[in-house]
Formats: sequence, structure tokens, C-alpha cells
Amino acid sequence: MKAAIRPLIPARYFLLMADCLKSAGTSLHELASAAGIDPDRFRETDFGLTTQQIDGLLAEALRLTGRTDIGFEWGRRLKLNSHDILGYAMLSCPTLDQLLRLCSRYYKLLTPMFRMSYQRTGDHAEVIFRPALPMASATLNLLQEAIAVSTHLQCKSLLQNPSSVYDIYLSMEPPPHAARYRELAPARVHFAASPLPEIRMVADTWSLDAALPMADVHAVRMAEERCRALLQRHSEQGNWAEWVVMMLNEAEDSQPTLEELAGLLGISARTLDRYLKKEESSFRDLAITVRNRRARSLLLEGELPVSQIAYRLGFTDVANFSRAFRRANGVSPSEFRGSGEAGR
Repeated sequence: MKAAIRPLIPARYFLLMADCLKSAGTSLHELASAAGIDPDRFRETDFGLTTQQIDGLLAEALRLTGRTDIGFEWGRRLKLNSHDILGYAMLSCPTLDQLLRLCSRYYKLLTPMFRMSYQRTGDHAEVIFRPALPMASATLNLLQEAIAVSTHLQCKSLLQNPSSVYDIYLSMEPPPHAARYRELAPARVHFAASPLPEIRMVADTWSLDAALPMADVHAVRMAEERCRALLQRHSEQGNWAEWVVMMLNEAEDSQPTLEELAGLLGISARTLDRYLKKEESSFRDLAITVRNRRARSLLLEGELPVSQIAYRLGFTDVANFSRAFRRANGVSPSEFRGSGEAGR
């Protein structure tokens, strides 16, 4: 099977963290070196990072700074003009509504690691970000924070009434620095708000149709042509199986269906199934593997009774769970738990 080309994330975004890293006693040079990345590459205008390099770099950022709010700080530093040609296009949009529509079309140019969708009904607006590539759990949480904080601050700067109250829903659990989210007032931030990874922003008070100060229809048209050309150069998402496994792992206390995961990507279940088959995989096999791994882990933890583990994993009764577990492991859940405890 031919290896998929990993999309690249613009490295310029990491340069914005220089002052934060310095105040924490480290530097981007030190982070990159620790992650096995040539620090000098960050001087190159078009240098991009793979998802694996992003995982490594952010892991080192958490380790070397000792801070949990790296994502929050990163989000504070991301401005509309941080996004190259797409940022210029957004700044030139006539209204916030058009800006959000433009951004959702070309969000892959900001980062292919997430997809953005924008829906509007009258004055009601919803902006949703969902992961589109496999990534480490720590990376997923850190990027959730960066996206939520940056989007809030960028939109707030364009509102006629910056004190408009609205809601931000994050699927992640409250981080140790959750109190910092009071800084996003008047936005109300809700954690653990979804069983699947996502950031959802819901507003009924945004001035969606008010004229923006730098509106320039001609500039938008020219910039969008450039964005369209850049988007065509991006490779199709690869590693669908890894993405499915990540989403199944992150879906605590639920078992998403193929249809639900396909819907998150805006594609049909048949299309996602076809992509998985190209990678010599299947949703059924991946779901069984992930659920069995979670079952083994919960059994060895010894905190929950077998019946509760069965329901937590989405089984309708304990008998079905026991049969599935025995088929995969050769022993019953109780026998597996007993052997695990004996081996401790």
C-alpha cells in the first residue's frame, strides 16, 4: 500500500510563541532540537510540519515549560493577520458572516488537522471545529484550546458589541488552568460538552451583517483566487484508519457508528468505508480492536463491575459483552480480571 503524504501545518504559527517560551525558560530552538527538528528550518517562509512533528513539538513544549496553558497562550497570540493570504482575505471581507463562510471553505490552509463548519439560521450562528487528522491526545486538547481562544478573540474584535454573550462548548475535560477561561468573558465556556472531540461556538447576538472596517470586495476576490490555488495543491487526507481509531479512543462512554464519524467529516458512510478499504482496514475491525482494548483496560483497573463495563462500552447486556470478549481473548471478562489481579 502506498504511504499517504502527510499534510503540512505552517511552522510560522510556532514563531508567535517565542515570548511565552522565553518567559518559561526555554525557546523554540530548544523545543525543535528536543523534538528532532532542525531549528533553522523555522526561518524558511514555506516550512511546514507533519502531524507527527506537531505531536513531538507540543509534547516538548509541555515538558520543557511545565505549563498546562500552552494552548491557551498560543490562541491569544493568533491574529487574523497571522494566517498569510487567507488572513488578508478575511480582513477584507464585507461582513463577519462572509468572513466565517470564507474561513470555513479554506480552513485547511490554516491547519489540515481540523475541519471548520459554519451554519447560520437568522441571527443564530454555529461555528464547529472537529479533528480531521489523527493526533496525540495531548495535541488534540492543546489545539482545542488554541482554536477556541483564537477564534473567540478574532471574532470579538470584529463585533459591533464586544460584550455580546455567547457560548463555547469544548469536548475536553476542564484543564488545571480552567479558571483562565474567565478571561474570555462575556463568552461562557463549557467543558466536557460532547462525547466526540469538537469545539462548538453558538451565538445569537453577533453582528453578522454589520460592515467591517477594512471591507474590500476586490481584495477578497483576488485573495480568494490565491487561496483556491493553494487548496488544490494540498493532498487528500490520508491515514483514515488512524483518524477513526483516534475518534473511537476519544469517545469516552460511547461507541460512535460509521455513519456518525463520516458525518463529522462531511462525507457519506460509504465513502469513509471505501477510504478504509483502500488502507486495507474496516470500521468493524477497528471498532472491535478499540473496544476490546478499552475493555481489557477497564477490567484490569478493577474499579467497575463487569456489568457496568459492558454498558459503558455500548453493549445492550452482559451476555453479549462476555461472548464478544471471550471471542477476542479466549477467556471470559471475569477470568481475565482474575488472571490480571493474580499477576500483579
